[in-house]
Amino acid sequence: MLLALAEAARESGDRVVETAQFQGRSDWLVLFGVGAAVNDQARKAQIARGGRVLHWDLGYFDRKKVVGHVRMSIDSDHPQQWLDRTEPNPERWAERGVALREDANPSGPILLIGLGKKSRDYLAATMWEREAHARLRVRFPGRRIIFRPKGKDALRLKCEADATTPITELLRGASLVVCRHSNVAVDATIAGVPFEAENGAAMWLQQRDFTPANRLEFLQRLSMWQWRATEAAQAWAFAKEVASK
Repeated sequence: MLLALAEAARESGDRVVETAQFQGRSDWLVLFGVGAAVNDQARKAQIARGGRVLHWDLGYFDRKKVVGHVRMSIDSDHPQQWLDRTEPNPERWAERGVALREDANPSGPILLIGLGKKSRDYLAATMWEREAHARLRVRFPGRRIIFRPKGKDALRLKCEADATTPITELLRGASLVVCRHSNVAVDATIAGVPFEAENGAAMWLQQRDFTPANRLEFLQRLSMWQWRATEAAQAWAFAKEVASK
């Protein structure tokens, strides 16, 4: 994506400097990879000098495809603060071919989504999963809780764990998803399973009623923050436009 974006920016008439070290002389800094210390330091320095940061990472959906989507945000890890400035795009979301479902069961299990070691270190949230589990035990005594570790993370809690079942299947019949920030909140939106998050793009929806109409509008807005490398020119034009509003 970075190579495609650099070419698109040049074709639009913008001057591009490709570098492995932060120089602090450009209006925009473009990065890939949320959580890397060097990126976090560069982003903070760029914002401190009044510049913009276009930050890319793996997508909210189509993550495992060879030619898939990557997500972007401006000045932060996730774009929730920009979604009010983003017009819903029904056609772009419809291209995903994914329909809203109603998979929730109010008496079903709670899914607790793990951060993984990398995110725990980046966010200084070493105890987040353990503390979230303890709170859920108090709020929902006797309710089944399923912990979903991140990738191959070895962390386990004093509850059932499932690191292998596809998330779509785990969501079927669940009553609630609890995550700090996670793509699973987007999966839950599609599945119709209520979620609780502390950060991430889905915070836009969490501030509204969890209705099918609001869920669909959120996904239509979020689709403008996911792009393929073949769409780099559109992505660059969109980023500049929304940042100028």
